[in-house]
Amino acid sequence: MDQQRFTKTAKGSKEIEERSGLLSSVARRILIMTDGKRSRADLLQTFSINELEEGLARLELLKLVEEVGSNGHGIVSIDQRALSQIRQMMHMSNQQYLAGQLDRFLNEDFAHIHNRAGLEPVLEHWHRLLCDAGHEVTAYAYLRQIKSTLGWDKRAA
Repeated sequence: MDQQRFTKTAKGSKEIEERSGLLSSVARRILIMTDGKRSRADLLQTFSINELEEGLARLELLKLVEEVGSNGHGIVSIDQRALSQIRQMMHMSNQQYLAGQLDRFLNEDFAHIHNRAGLEPVLEHWHRLLCDAGHEVTAYAYLRQIKSTLGWDKRAA
């Protein structure tokens, strides 16, 4: 049974009050139910695995929720091979779905990313561009693949 738990961030609590419109109804319901006490297994009683994975990925990306006990993970280095694979995935999606909007960044600035704190805002921006361009399903598929490459998808049993 998966005991991983999430809690709302201050930004997540504000989102519940203000309803920015950035969330699907499912993601919003997940956010509302996220209280630091319910485990992933508890949430799977209400949501399908796909709904929960996509909803949590979106909520984490937007920094509306965080895993309980995950403080301080931002300074952890990322393996260069993993970063190279991620850059390649971002490059492919950039060419196929974003008409090269991120070319300069991927060619010049991506090399300066070395840790999670540097990568997360980049992933958030890239993900938002894909979603805004109407490729939300693709954006989540790539995000799952990137999290898997980084080992960020490991779930406590």
